Amino acid sequence: MSTPNPVHSSTNLFRRLSWQTSISISIRIADGEPGAGIGADRYFIQTPRYTYLPLLIPEIRESLVELALDDKQIEETDEKDWWFEEEEDEDEAPGGFARQGACRWHWPIDLISIHSYISRPRPLPLPSSSSSTEPKQLKLLLHLSKPPIDRLLMPNNIETCKTQWLNQIKEADFVRWRNTNKVTGLRKTELDNGWDGIVQDDYDAYLRMASRVLPLPIAPAVGSNMTSPNPSRPPSTDPSGSTAKAESAYSTRAIPIKIYLPDNAPVIQEVIPPIGTDGKPTTLLSILRQHLHLLFPSRSPDPYSLAFPVAQGILIPEQSEVAWLAACMCGADGWLRIGICLRAQ
Repeated sequence: MSTPNPVHSSTNLFRRLSWQTSISISIRIADGEPGAGIGADRYFIQTPRYTYLPLLIPEIRESLVELALDDKQIEETDEKDWWFEEEEDEDEAPGGFARQGACRWHWPIDLISIHSYISRPRPLPLPSSSSSTEPKQLKLLLHLSKPPIDRLLMPNNIETCKTQWLNQIKEADFVRWRNTNKVTGLRKTELDNGWDGIVQDDYDAYLRMASRVLPLPIAPAVGSNMTSPNPSRPPSTDPSGSTAKAESAYSTRAIPIKIYLPDNAPVIQEVIPPIGTDGKPTTLLSILRQHLHLLFPSRSPDPYSLAFPVAQGILIPEQSEVAWLAACMCGADGWLRIGICLRAQ
C-alpha cells in the first residue's frame, strides 16, 4: 500500500477548509419595492464564500419574495430585473469610504464580502480572533426592478455566470503558465465537475477538476535555482510528454493574485513571480511594500501599523508565501484575492 503524499494531504486539508468557510447574509427587500416594510421582508442565509448570487435566487424567491409579495405582485415581478446592493449597517459608526453599490452577478460572495469589510477602517484583528475578521453578517438589499445595467455589467443568468467563472479559470491559468492548455485540455465532464461542485456544494466534485489545474505548494529545494525567467511547463503541456517533474506553485511564471483597495480604487493585478530575484519565496509583505509602500512602510517596526490584508475572511500573516496562499487559499476560480483594510487608530 502506497504512503500518502504529505504535500497532497496538507494541501487538500487547507483547500477543504477554505471551501467550507461560509458567510452569513441578511437580505432585505429594498424600500419602495412590493413587500417592503412588512414583517416578512427580510431573510437570513448562510452561504459558501465561493458561490455566486445567481445561484441563490431560487432559495431567495421561495423563502423571501413569495412570502412577502401577494400573488398579483409575484406575477408582475421578473427575476431578470432583480439586483442587490449593500445595505448601510446602522450598528457601525458613521464614516468610511464609498461602498461597492450594486453587487456584480459574476463576483463570488467572498469578493462582495471583501469590498464590504474594507469599506471602513477597522481595528487590527487579534491573533486569537483571526479565524474570522469579518462582521457577523453581510447585509444586502434586494431590488425587484430597474436594474442598473451599466454597473451590473451582465444579466442575472446562471449560464452567463458559469461562462465568467470559466473565463477566470482560464485567465488564472494563463498568468501561471503563459498559456491556457491545462484548462482547455480538460474534458467537458471535468469542467462540468468543477461548476457542479460549486452549484451543489460538493468539494470532491470540484476537486476532480481543480486538482488538474491548481499546482501544489511544493517548496523549492534548498540551493535550487528558482530564479530562471522561464518557468517550467506543467507536465500536461510539456511537448516532450515528460511527467517526471511535479507541478509546483513555486515554479510558475506568476501568481494569479488580485489586491483590492477601499473606496472602489482600481484593482492591483501585477506580474508577481513566486520566487524573488534573491532566490527566496515571495512573501505577501514584500508585495505590499513594493506596490503599496505608503501603507506598508519598510522601516515600520509594525508592518500592519497603517493597514492590513485579509483573505478568505481572515488576517494574513506578513511572512506568508504567496505561492502557498495561491495554492491553498485561492477562490474556486483559481484567483487569490487580498483585501486591504485601513487600520483604525
